[in-house]
Amino acid sequence: MNKPPKRILNGYVGVKFEAVQRSEAPHPEMPGLYPGFRRIGERLKLHDMTPANAGNMSVRYRHGLAITASGCNLGYIEKNEIVLVITCQVEKRRVFYQGPIKPSSESIMHWLIYGYQTGAKAIIHAHDQFATRPELLAGEVAETEREEPYGTVELARMAIETFQRGEPIVILKNHGYVAFGSDLDQTCDLVVDAHLSLLRKLQSSKAS
Repeated sequence: MNKPPKRILNGYVGVKFEAVQRSEAPHPEMPGLYPGFRRIGERLKLHDMTPANAGNMSVRYRHGLAITASGCNLGYIEKNEIVLVITCQVEKRRVFYQGPIKPSSESIMHWLIYGYQTGAKAIIHAHDQFATRPELLAGEVAETEREEPYGTVELARMAIETFQRGEPIVILKNHGYVAFGSDLDQTCDLVVDAHLSLLRKLQSSKAS
């Protein structure tokens, strides 16, 4: 897999929580999860949904979660970029993790979604050129009421509030998709289907 130079989106400042590293060594079971993460990342890349370091994905892992690392490019995930989040102290904005790289800046959002949706086994947060176009969203995907800065508890809680409408996928206003499901494949289906639906809507509007 040819990997381009790593790019960081303008305005990205890294994680906004206190990251407490329990061990620099990767958890011994994280490499076994890597092929699944890589396959889903490559699928998102086929739909142009992996711009620079935007987006993240995770799976529930025992009492914690396995998540992509901060600064990871989902289209070109590396083996050491699957990080174990052991626990989160949400109110203190503190994340305890194991691995050589800090976990995704949206680790707290993933943590809170798993707590809210106890049946969720995987979460994907992805971006494309359509999710930030409100004229395409009506009747398609529920959107959060307001915009919140990435990586904040406020954004996480806004996502959960929107999930309470009953759908397993929402759009963070002016940001991107968040979906949960029974595994990464099923969750990716939700994200890609929403992406393609918005694409068809845009194409239809141009043709009419």
